[in-house]
Amino acid sequence: MFTFIAITLLMVILISFLITMQTSTKTQTDKIMAKATSINAFVQNIDINMQSSLKASGNQVVLALEDYMDVRDVYLAGNSNVVFREAITQGTYQGSQLRMMKQVVQGEAINFTIGATLSELRVVASRSNIVLSFDELNANDISFTMKSPWTFGMDMQVKNVKVMDKEQELVWDLGTLNVAAELQISRYRDPFYLVSDDVNISVQKTNTTEFETSNQLNSFITNFEFYNHTDAPDFTQRMFGQFDSSSVNGYETILGSAGHNPNTPNPSSNSYADFIYWGTKASAIECNVAGVPGIKLDNEHKLLYTGIPCEGI
Repeated sequence: MFTFIAITLLMVILISFLITMQTSTKTQTDKIMAKATSINAFVQNIDINMQSSLKASGNQVVLALEDYMDVRDVYLAGNSNVVFREAITQGTYQGSQLRMMKQVVQGEAINFTIGATLSELRVVASRSNIVLSFDELNANDISFTMKSPWTFGMDMQVKNVKVMDKEQELVWDLGTLNVAAELQISRYRDPFYLVSDDVNISVQKTNTTEFETSNQLNSFITNFEFYNHTDAPDFTQRMFGQFDSSSVNGYETILGSAGHNPNTPNPSSNSYADFIYWGTKASAIECNVAGVPGIKLDNEHKLLYTGIPCEGI
């Protein structure tokens, strides 16, 4: 009888132990599954989040560099990629702090360099008990280019990206992420107007695809619109005062007849095409424009904006 009772008690203890073990295992499995779901959701959005970081820093770089140009009344100097890389990684231009890259807003210090905006992702991850790690960004891992006449593009490589839980039970090794972002230049001031004319004019793309009347040209001029033209410099070239450069992504406008600073400064041309007016490019012949008093255009632009060449051409 005693043996039977002992065996029965032993079986009860064993069954209780097995139930406890199964419950514990299920709880642990559920916990790991919850972690995996949370981390996977973060990983699924990491490209978008890093793109947002690049976009935020890149936008501030353009604003900060234009602020520098405006305050000092100068164009930028040097290699454009080197300048933009320094600004986005260090917050400086030629070693000088750009005031709009580090600001205090309502008593809170905000750093707009790419290292700082990417670090914000780590903070967001940590709130969900997720650890995000990646190699420190090298300036050469970022490049800038005009994607179209109206779009400024940025590309960034973030290396050795890993996402894990705090206990490091689960690890996503993502390797190198290639992140791309674009900015519309319509949100920025045209550099030629900003420095050469001391006027704040945003880059507004014209809706006119072909100029047929003087009314269209007058509207184009008075509304400060811009037209894609491959003989003109693009937005980046304009930031560096490259009046005589040209690009497939170039754009231009025709200046009005008065109020410019200085007036007709180009000794080699009287054309009111903006990059010629403030530059040094020569034009063989200029002529008046019917219906648009007070300005002249070189033959190429006269033909483009009126459909009629200068007389004698």
